[in-house]
Amino acid sequence: MRNMCVFALALLATGCASAGGGIFPEAGDGAAAIANAERMIAEAERGGADSLAAEALASARQHVAVAKTQQGRDDDRAAMHGRQAAADATYARALAARAAAERQQAAAAAALNALPRGGAEGGP
Repeated sequence: MRNMCVFALALLATGCASAGGGIFPEAGDGAAAIANAERMIAEAERGGADSLAAEALASARQHVAVAKTQQGRDDDRAAMHGRQAAADATYARALAARAAAERQQAAAAAALNALPRGGAEGGP
């Protein structure tokens, strides 16, 4: 039984080693992740995240800045920061959309409350 466990572990280690590396998977292309993050940040800005989700958008911009400093030196770290920036930008865009929807809901509720009771007939 012990020989079977040792064999299984050796097989697993061989498979991991032949799969291209260490313990952590590769994060991907740093330049592509940065470009994607910048596109997501621009979309969030168009959605009003500058004013409605400023903190999340600032985090996205910070991760892009870090990713750019890592590019060329450590592409995996650059890609990870790029992905984090894209996630933060997506979150900022969602926060901005939620805030805009809440504003629209409040405006609709105020307009509804401004209507006279009983409708247009001026009932009871």
